[in-house]
Amino acid sequence: MIKTPFIDIHTHHPVNSEEIHSVPSLFLQDIASPEDVNFPFSAAVHPWHAEKFEIAEIRGMLEKLITNKNLIAIGETGLDKGCRAGYQRQKELFELQLGFAEENRKPLIIHAVKSWNDLLYYIKRLKVPCILHGYSEGVTLTKELIDLGCYFSLGGSLLRSSPRILEAIQIIPLTSLFLETDDSGKSIIEIYHAASKITQLPLETLKIQIYKNFTDLFPGYIQTEYFKD
Repeated sequence: MIKTPFIDIHTHHPVNSEEIHSVPSLFLQDIASPEDVNFPFSAAVHPWHAEKFEIAEIRGMLEKLITNKNLIAIGETGLDKGCRAGYQRQKELFELQLGFAEENRKPLIIHAVKSWNDLLYYIKRLKVPCILHGYSEGVTLTKELIDLGCYFSLGGSLLRSSPRILEAIQIIPLTSLFLETDDSGKSIIEIYHAASKITQLPLETLKIQIYKNFTDLFPGYIQTEYFKD
């Protein structure tokens, strides 16, 4: 009997085995040959890099990438008021990648820093599912995002026991929950154990539900041949 794997929905340090299925988040500009990426992945130009490329150039990279059937989501993309890239250019980039996700019916992985007022405008109008990666906000915003049908991906904030995320995770529906390592270098197993302790859910219950969330959102991608070392 095959055990339910740990799903790491968003990572920059992928580890794949029978026990762990990671979905690496790639920088679009680093993908030289899209056909060479032979595992499920997400990709986009990160808001930090918004001013490094012309919009037309990014559109061309996206159009080239969409031919790869292993591209399961567009992201991470979003808005970040804490970085040096011009905010207006970030908006232009986000709108481009959001539109591309909708045109190609791909879920969106959203990066948000001090930009929720602006992002809520877009999320309310989204025509595809979105995963809010590295989520660490409080109860009030979480309730609004739950009502908008968002998925929430939690990671290192669970290990830091931030009071607001400890409250928020209690109201996030299990059917909307993912876990991630991002660029932390932590083990996804450690993240799962922290989530299990905080929610007081058995680890296996958590694994089974997040596995189901993944297969519901990305049907056809949980196949052993995709997740080899």
